[in-house]
Amino acid sequence: MSAAFDTRAVLAAVAARIKATVTGVEVELTPERASSWRLNHPRAALLVDYRGSRYGQPQRMGLVAQPRTVQIGVNVVARTLNDAYGAVALVDAVRAALLGWTPPHCKALAAASDRFVAEEGGLWFYEIVFEAETLAIEDRESAALPVLTRGSADYGFEMEDITP
Repeated sequence: MSAAFDTRAVLAAVAARIKATVTGVEVELTPERASSWRLNHPRAALLVDYRGSRYGQPQRMGLVAQPRTVQIGVNVVARTLNDAYGAVALVDAVRAALLGWTPPHCKALAAASDRFVAEEGGLWFYEIVFEAETLAIEDRESAALPVLTRGSADYGFEMEDITP
């Protein structure tokens, strides 16, 4: 786990994982203008988004580090409900693709919830939410310390000079 955690890279990796394992539907990140998005695929779309994070108690070990639980959502938009590419089957397929899979700089994903959202204009909307644990670490520049140029090491049986 890294101090340089990149949420966008995690979302891209999740979308790539779904694309590789759930075929026959559109997979993309939730668009910037979600209100104007339209389902153009003949079957369905899976839209990946960042839902937020929860943070645990900070640990102070010379720098601040906190447990972080990242929430990632997948919105299922399907033209049918119960066939092979229907909303119910796609929720199951997304869960199978992501449950236990490990995104960059995180522990394995766990399913947090799934639910029916709405049916509008012949489209079925469901969502499934996953959580991954990581560590939030403060981004601190290294102190300007002198460079080691000469030293010695004691291995318990002999002394050795170390010179770069």
